[in-house]
Amino acid sequence: MIDLDKIYFKSKVVGKLSSQNLIDLKNMLHDIEQSRRKLQENAYMININIKDTESSLAWINWFPAKFLFKKNISSKKSALLTLRDKSAELDSEIKKHQLGLEIQISDKLESIFGSLSHHFNNLISIDKAWDITTSRRIDRVVERTAADNVIERKEVRLKLSDSSKILCDYQALNFGNANGDDLHIYPQFIFMESNNDIALIDIQHVTIDFSYVNFIESEKVPLDSKVIDHAWAKSNKDGSRDKRFTDNYQIPIVRYGELHLKSKSGLNEVYMFSKPESAREFKNLFDEYKTALIKDGV
Repeated sequence: MIDLDKIYFKSKVVGKLSSQNLIDLKNMLHDIEQSRRKLQENAYMININIKDTESSLAWINWFPAKFLFKKNISSKKSALLTLRDKSAELDSEIKKHQLGLEIQISDKLESIFGSLSHHFNNLISIDKAWDITTSRRIDRVVERTAADNVIERKEVRLKLSDSSKILCDYQALNFGNANGDDLHIYPQFIFMESNNDIALIDIQHVTIDFSYVNFIESEKVPLDSKVIDHAWAKSNKDGSRDKRFTDNYQIPIVRYGELHLKSKSGLNEVYMFSKPESAREFKNLFDEYKTALIKDGV
């Protein structure tokens, strides 16, 4: 049964996420990737043939009367050289099948994106980051709790990363995604990939909202978080202790920060951070960079 009160924070399927102005670039990247996959399949089969030929030669060389197979040995050695040459050619072609992007941005944009990357490093270094996948309003009287919502969250990793499909001078700001595909933020777009499909979302079409969250933390409080109050595990409507529960206890209320990344094309991801100041600073720098990007007409 579908819970109509539950809100899902999940982006559309990757194939439907791309910005219209980047469709041509997406198709080019998709074609390059398809060609690379075919080359990789050919390389795989050639490497199998190489191993089989090497194994056959090893067996013949071990045989005491190997002089009887002199012509066969010569033929296999020649075939092995040809296979190794072909394998080297394919490896070289596979390396070429990446989209080399010459991202040209102004010195001002370069400076702001550098600051954005610096503040992203601050996000990487905080104690906890979670991907919020759902949120559901609850009846505080029935549940006997001080909370207004119950959420589902999963701890995720943030990192600077390179993509095997995109070659440029910038590392992507990588947001892990618990219920979908990772977000790779480059200077001009967000890159996402899933199986055989990809998405390119124009930075100018992306909005990031920030909010403070007072969260009743039932798990260990992160080292860099602030406990601002306490709540009873079982409480009355006004938040006071429900005395009907003899084993009632208090739970810390912690101040976190949330970032909600969204776009009209269907990006919809919410992250919660143990150190809200770092999340707020990242949002502010992202807005500054986006504004400068629009003014620059990139």
